[in-house]
Amino acid sequence: MKKTIAVYDITDSITEINLSDNPEKIFNIAKIFNKIVGEGDSRSHSTISAEFKDESSILNEYSEDRENFEIGSFAQKLLLAECSESSGKRKSNVRDGYLFVRETEKELILLKLEKTSVANKETFEVEGQLGTDKSYYKVCIFSTELKSIAIIDKSRKVANYWLDGFLGLQEIRNKKINTHDLLELIESKELFSEGILNLENIDDIIRESKKYIFNSNIFEKSGLIDYLNDLGLTDISTHEENFELQFYSDKSSELDYSFEIDEKVLKDHFKSEIRISKETVIKTDNFEKLILDGGVSLVNDEIRLVVDRECLEEIRQKLGE
Repeated sequence: MKKTIAVYDITDSITEINLSDNPEKIFNIAKIFNKIVGEGDSRSHSTISAEFKDESSILNEYSEDRENFEIGSFAQKLLLAECSESSGKRKSNVRDGYLFVRETEKELILLKLEKTSVANKETFEVEGQLGTDKSYYKVCIFSTELKSIAIIDKSRKVANYWLDGFLGLQEIRNKKINTHDLLELIESKELFSEGILNLENIDDIIRESKKYIFNSNIFEKSGLIDYLNDLGLTDISTHEENFELQFYSDKSSELDYSFEIDEKVLKDHFKSEIRISKETVIKTDNFEKLILDGGVSLVNDEIRLVVDRECLEEIRQKLGE
């Protein structure tokens, strides 16, 4: 790779920006990188750790032969990812933008900055404030020494066309990903095998599976089955070979066998509120757990809540009792 910095204007075609005609461009581009990657407020964007999805990843191609890799291949691959496979036209939800490429001895940084009024299109001088809702960017930081990959997206969620379609990456599984996928699978009933789904007590199995998740710090595939066995809802020996196939669907194989449950993911998924008057709202971090535990009920026009023992004294004080 001969160039250390390159910029491409990507619309329905690719135009490489000439950086040699104005030294100010290089300086301003460096400021953009520093603002977003160096000084950026991590609270203003999403950041994940990623890995090669398979050997066809363009980053894998780059890492295997950095000296001979054509830098323009990044722009070509990004344009391909931004277009629909069926029509060949740009996807309606993907905006035009500039692809900035910067390479050092230790890392490669790919930055897409969507076209806005934030940066001057002739000199790339920042005319507004980067990192606001008016400027959208996506970043890939590939450490060539540690082989670590960080993905940054201004949006709340990393765009799939950037992570997978362009870079050929997938998020590294951790407790956040595992917990999120577990909740999605159980809500859609895709956690369970056909044999389990056909059982008459499937609703009880789903309800108790959620209780197991809510009341556990660690999720274990065998642990859930043992829990349901103890309740008499299933009869699957976890000591038999391939016992998982009797209970879990093929799609559930994406989950790690055992992982820590992410409390923040649970809260984001199940938090809710109940308005009981114009002035009063009851909020809960886990509305479904509250219902499953029998912690809330409606009697005529009264809502009744079960109070945990450790909270009784505080409530008495606030009620003046």
